[in-house]
Amino acid sequence: MNLALRDVRRQLARFVGTAAGLGLLLSVVIAMQGIYAGMVDDATVLTRAMKADLWLVQRDTSGPFAEGSRLDPSVEARAASIPGVKRARPYTYQLIQRVQRGAVMRIALVGLGWPDDRGSTLPLLRGRHLQEPHGEMIADASLGLAIGETLELAGEPYRIVGLTKNALTSGGESVAFVSVSDAELIAFDQPPEAALLERQRVAERLRRTDLGRSQPGLEDLVMDTRWRAPALASPPVAAVLVDAEPQRLAEIQQVLKSWGDVSVYTQEDEEALLLGGVVQRARMQIGLFTVILTLTVAVIVMMIMYNLTLEKTHDLAVLKLMGAPRLRLLGLVLQQAWLLGALAYAVAFILGEALFPVFPRRVLITETISLVAPIATMTIVTLASLLGLTHVMRIDPSRALES
Repeated sequence: MNLALRDVRRQLARFVGTAAGLGLLLSVVIAMQGIYAGMVDDATVLTRAMKADLWLVQRDTSGPFAEGSRLDPSVEARAASIPGVKRARPYTYQLIQRVQRGAVMRIALVGLGWPDDRGSTLPLLRGRHLQEPHGEMIADASLGLAIGETLELAGEPYRIVGLTKNALTSGGESVAFVSVSDAELIAFDQPPEAALLERQRVAERLRRTDLGRSQPGLEDLVMDTRWRAPALASPPVAAVLVDAEPQRLAEIQQVLKSWGDVSVYTQEDEEALLLGGVVQRARMQIGLFTVILTLTVAVIVMMIMYNLTLEKTHDLAVLKLMGAPRLRLLGLVLQQAWLLGALAYAVAFILGEALFPVFPRRVLITETISLVAPIATMTIVTLASLLGLTHVMRIDPSRALES
């Protein structure tokens, strides 16, 4: 006769309810670990997707994801001219917010260096990569856009031609990919009234100069909406991605480090900057909550097992008086603790499978989490049962004679 199972059957509803409550707590602990793993994966997914050997960013900055980075477009041609460089391509990054079908949509818009970079390194769920330099977009499936659907940006339609999965930033924004020229068009878009006011301010400044007073025709030129100043420089880019010959990578990196206007990072460096800076505080916060919840689970299990053991004091004393082996009595407590842990983990697993996919932030259950979570659960319930085991050891068999 298994005493642990017989005792559980006697109080089945209470035992299952306790396991369900404990499972809820465990699901929160697992969710926090999954959110952290998802945050780390989201922070590095863009750098991995670009598959660049070196990242060139503005001098003394940490790159486009950690802070603002503005590079002169000429850096692309300068980098491409270095012996051993196979390809250099511009890269832009910006956050935008739009309303689509009545819902607010936050998008991390990435500009790809057309025609060298058409998004061929991006893993697509459906659709294709960019084939035109204007009006096409690859978007993450989490935006809810379908292949062939259009999204209006800067007053022009952009057609969704490809869908990716889990292309997210560390802040949880979904990523969309367009050509660099389209990204710049969207970034510098102005409402017609704002553009008109800017032209009026330029005309006013022109009237105050000797050049403007001597050539009144310039004012009409400035106010012409079709006119663009030919002397203006091209818009800056956030980074330049360099693909290099493996055997010459160190040599190329040394050359680039000698330039005074750029900082050079390998892909591993860029990922380390993201994890050490952008998600560091979130990692510490989630880690602290996880520790607190784990201790809370341990204390709750400890009190549950102690109370279950305390209620059976008379029965355990009778068994001791009848000569039951000590190990069998200790096994009664341990088996109930293990059964409680197994049921609680089962509840947490079922809840996770049902709820984690609909969380606002991606919950990534890695193989490590899947392996460690049940082991940690059984370890916690085993350690938490020590208080109950201590009580069993101290029970006096004479208490069986008490009424």
